Amino acid sequence: MINQHELGQFLLANQYVDKAGLSAGLELALQSGESIGDVLVRTGVLSKAALLEAMSRYLGIPQVSLTRVIIDSAVASLIPEEMARRYTLIPLEQRSGTLRVAMLDPTHQRALRDVRMFTGLEIEPVFAKAGEIEAAIRQFLTVEQSVAHLAHYADHVVEDQAARSGEFSETTDGDSQEGEAPILKFVYSVLHEAVVQGVSDIHWEPRKSEFVVRYRIDGKLIGKHTLSAKVARTIVSCLKVMAQMDVAERRFPQDGRMTFTAGLRTVDLRMSSMPTVYGEKIVVRILDPKMAQRSLNDLGMRSEVEKGVKALLKRPNGLILVVGPTGSGKTTTLYALLRELNAEEQNIISIEEPVEYQLSGVNQVQVNLPAGLSFPVGLKYILRQDPDVIMIGEIRDEETASIAITASLTGHLVLSTLHTNTAAEALARLIDMGVEPFLLASAVSGVLSQRLVRRLCEHCKILQDVSEAEKRALQLPESVFQLHRAVGCPNCLGTGFRGRIGIHEFMLYDQEIKELVLSVQNAREIEQQAMVSGMLTVYEDGLLKVRRGLTTVEEVLRVTSRIEG
Repeated sequence: MINQHELGQFLLANQYVDKAGLSAGLELALQSGESIGDVLVRTGVLSKAALLEAMSRYLGIPQVSLTRVIIDSAVASLIPEEMARRYTLIPLEQRSGTLRVAMLDPTHQRALRDVRMFTGLEIEPVFAKAGEIEAAIRQFLTVEQSVAHLAHYADHVVEDQAARSGEFSETTDGDSQEGEAPILKFVYSVLHEAVVQGVSDIHWEPRKSEFVVRYRIDGKLIGKHTLSAKVARTIVSCLKVMAQMDVAERRFPQDGRMTFTAGLRTVDLRMSSMPTVYGEKIVVRILDPKMAQRSLNDLGMRSEVEKGVKALLKRPNGLILVVGPTGSGKTTTLYALLRELNAEEQNIISIEEPVEYQLSGVNQVQVNLPAGLSFPVGLKYILRQDPDVIMIGEIRDEETASIAITASLTGHLVLSTLHTNTAAEALARLIDMGVEPFLLASAVSGVLSQRLVRRLCEHCKILQDVSEAEKRALQLPESVFQLHRAVGCPNCLGTGFRGRIGIHEFMLYDQEIKELVLSVQNAREIEQQAMVSGMLTVYEDGLLKVRRGLTTVEEVLRVTSRIEG
């Protein structure tokens, strides 16, 4: 720990600051808890370059300019990009058991310890400017560098070491085997890259003669890295160790979980293993806590849909359903609904499989089938907990549906999801499960059906002319001559899209709908009545977003063709 008073006297004695500047700086440092150096830079008394020079002289630690140093890429890649960015440092050279590391803060004890434990080498720190370190990280610590290093590892090490056992040491510090370092660095680099790029799932897939890593970005699965099949078992073992899964069990699927920090972002990783004919496949789901903080306004709802949903949330009872296929954002919408309800006066309980995000003020229960805690069992006990609002992750069977209906009819507000294509089909699905139509007519308040479409990148989208045929097909007004199209740029990784937005249809269960439920029970007729009452289908809502320049016709057709076609 640097003595701030002594450092201040050093700065004064060496004419970096005058007496008045030092006195004011020390007082501010005492009030804010910052170091004297940071305060002097923040207040403009000292430049960053001058502080770096002064600290170098004061501590006797050399200062280097990375623009004049030749950095060995193999040495730079001894640590993962995530660690380098977290501590603003980069390895420069290795000699006789010592690693020379350029650091923004060579006195950072945790950084020194972590690098020492990770590499197994003694650390010789030197000062360097933050901008130069960050530029070096971009140049030398990309995932591509890790892939190249891993290819060398596969050719020279795996056959002699990892391929014999396929195991990975359960330690990831200085005691880990030296040969495992390229594997660990590659895994960390991929995880970091995926978090930064907004990937939702990482697929680690063994194939006959190669090992493939694929990313799901904005709902689309794309190939990213192709490796030698020799490293497959070792990479899988590394992932399983990180997620505290049984490394020795390769014949049966497993689940695991861990947290991962990429820069200033900490996310949850949910891992699933599955034995295939070519070895174990791992899928890593990235759960960003920020997703649980999204409001209804963030989901892309039209104002009238948002207003209608909020009106239902103000009712003391009833069943609100969110429907759509897997990956359509139903859970995110449920969490946004809970955030609208999350008040101190209410007892809100959820039962989920699994609990994806933790919500403040919500009593979240996770299904545990080995312990006998299923959705129906959990719901029975939840009803004894004096709930005001119950969220059910998914209605899958008759028993769960029956309890949900009963709860909504006995003074509880119930939120849940169903796997159906349209809002009207939710009725048919519940009737197929054995729910009586008269109960549905009384219990259901409304159904929100949704899809997710990719949002056009604001940095590169362009306007193009629309043909007369397209105008007729899209029912565009005569005044519309152009629509936005995807192009691709570095901001969207060349895809033309960045992020996703919801398209929705909201069916309010009014008196006309309830009468149809009791009489005809036909999803198509119910949908037509809802449209007469003003409901827009997901397809129609999608076209509105196309006209607003938020997405493309192709995106809307991609997610709605099974409905409209």
